[in-house]
Amino acid sequence: MGALRTGGSVSGTARNVAVLGTASGVGKTLTTVAICRWLRQRGVDVAPFKAMSMQDGDSFYRTETGSVIHHHQVYQASGAKLPPEATMNPVAVWRHAGQVMTVVNGRRDDRVLSLAPRRRTAVLREAIMDSYRDLSRRHEFIVIEGCGSPVELNLRRRDVSNLWLTNLIKAPCLLVGSVTHTGVFAAMIGTLSLMRPFERARVIGLVVNRYMGDPRDFISGMQILESRSGVPCWGTIPDYAGLGQLERTPDDPEQTRKLLETPELDEEIDRWTEHVAKHLSLERLLR
Repeated sequence: MGALRTGGSVSGTARNVAVLGTASGVGKTLTTVAICRWLRQRGVDVAPFKAMSMQDGDSFYRTETGSVIHHHQVYQASGAKLPPEATMNPVAVWRHAGQVMTVVNGRRDDRVLSLAPRRRTAVLREAIMDSYRDLSRRHEFIVIEGCGSPVELNLRRRDVSNLWLTNLIKAPCLLVGSVTHTGVFAAMIGTLSLMRPFERARVIGLVVNRYMGDPRDFISGMQILESRSGVPCWGTIPDYAGLGQLERTPDDPEQTRKLLETPELDEEIDRWTEHVAKHLSLERLLR
């Protein structure tokens, strides 16, 4: 367990793991949902955290206190059996009808868009760390979802959601890649190669997602990934036909609320978690 323990006043007292991806859409969100539920089933007080989310349309959720967060963090909170709150998603950006809406700490705050890049980065990072510290003081374990790719080199100095955060809190990381995106070897090994040595050293496992077929057929692929990267492959998750509610993008906030209140969502999270746990070595999180 010591390998997953954070230290110092920056990160509070919680243990953590970051779920990074080779790109958007590879399965970071649903992997985070499953990890949250799996830990919760084992009595761990776990909470999800996504520093910054980006989305098109109206797929946001308004909490009981009136704060706005992304509907993905609502699913993750449900996985952890917690009520959704703004600290789980301190920065959110929506593009809708040609306009950009920015939410900071649960409230719309478009003024940050007018700030100079360096100042904007500083403001957002401060809000993110305030939220992370709050969660880490109140929960035993934080599961952090990254945003997009962690190695967009032109954005490194302005990063607010991936390696900047994991470096600061010294979080161990899982790297998720999707077979349906094709080029999973290039994506995973390329992502690792673009990390700095100390960042790459924090990657404790690779996760191959959405494999079409029997995952045993990809054993040789896992061996190649491990030999080329030096990072253990935690498993291959086969494509799962049972996803329904979790893959939906609600049309409006009210639809998200109704979905959260249905037992079907909770049951689907349990089934999805069982599927993931069958194919991933999640027990390593508690070893």
